[in-house]
Amino acid sequence: MTADRGERLRAGWASALVGGAVLTGKFSAWAVTGSAAVFADAMESVVNVAAAAMLLGSLYVASRPADADHPYGHGKVEYFSAGIEGTLIAVAAVLIAIEAVRALVAGSLPRQLDLGLAIVVAMSALNAGLGLYLLRTGQRTASPALVADGRHVLADVWTSVGVIAGMAAVWATGWAVLDPLVALAIAAHLLREGWLIARNAVHGLMDAADDELLELLAQSLESARAPAWVDVHGLRAWRSGADVHTDLHLVVPRYYDAARLHGIHDDVELALGPHVRGGDVVVHFDPCRPHHCKGCMTPECAVRKGEFDFRPPLDRERATRDDATAEGGGAHQTS
Repeated sequence: MTADRGERLRAGWASALVGGAVLTGKFSAWAVTGSAAVFADAMESVVNVAAAAMLLGSLYVASRPADADHPYGHGKVEYFSAGIEGTLIAVAAVLIAIEAVRALVAGSLPRQLDLGLAIVVAMSALNAGLGLYLLRTGQRTASPALVADGRHVLADVWTSVGVIAGMAAVWATGWAVLDPLVALAIAAHLLREGWLIARNAVHGLMDAADDELLELLAQSLESARAPAWVDVHGLRAWRSGADVHTDLHLVVPRYYDAARLHGIHDDVELALGPHVRGGDVVVHFDPCRPHHCKGCMTPECAVRKGEFDFRPPLDRERATRDDATAEGGGAHQTS
C-alpha cells in the first residue's frame, strides 16, 4: 500500500468517526429545540455518515492493485461512491422540505434555542475542521471520493451557519415562521449540491475530457520536448481513482529503431509522471512524412525533404487533434 493510499484510508476513517459524533450532536439539538431548521441540518449529517461509510468501503476497494480482471485498477469505484452520495443528498433535501412544510403549517415555535444554538455551533466547528482536512487530503492524493466528501461536509457547514442565523433570528424576534423558511432554503441548497456531486461522478465514470489535466500534460510534453519529438496529436487521459492513464501519438524520424523509440517512451513517461501518478502512459509512434520537415528540429536528418522553418509549441488544442486533423494540417498547423 502506498503512502497516498494509507493517507486516503485514514481520512476515510476520520470522516466516519467525526461524522458520527456530529450526527449525534445535531440530533440532540433537534430533540432539545424541535426546530425544523435543526432537523434539516441533522438530516444532512445522516447523509454525511452514510456517505462516509460508502467512502471508506470505496477507498479500500480502490486501494487494491490492478489484477487480471481489472487491468486498470479499481479506482473507478470512487466515482460510484460519489454518485451515491449525491443521490442521498438529494433525497435528504426532499425529506427536509416535507418536514419544513409541516412545520410551516403547524406554526410551532422552537424551544430552548440557547442550548440548541450552543450545540449546533460546536458541531459546525468540528465539521469545518473535518471538511477542510478531507478536501485537502483528497486534492493532495487525487481522490475524487474524498474531494466529493470534503465538499459535501463543507457545504454542511454553510448549512449550519444558515441554521444558526435562523435560530438566532427566531430567538430575537419570536417569529416562528423563520424556522421552516430556513429549512426550505437549506433543502434547495442541498438539492443543488447533490446534483453537482452526482453530475461530476457521472463525468468521471464516462471518462469525460478534463481540459485542465490535458493542458498540464501538453505543457509537460512541451517542456521536455526533444528535437526528435516532431509533433504530438491524439493526446487522451482518463482517471481511475487517483491514477491517470494517458495515451498519445508522437511523430518521430521514420528511420529510428526500436531501441531508440523505447528510450523516447521512457522520456515521455518521465515528463508526464507528476500528473499520471501510478497510471499507464502509452505512446503510439508515427513515422514522419515530408510535410513534417518544416517543423522538425532533428539535426543532420538523413531523410530531410525541406528546410526547418518553425515548430509550433504544444498546447491542449494542438496535442489533442485527431489523426485526420493532424495529417491535414501537417506539422506547420498552429493551435
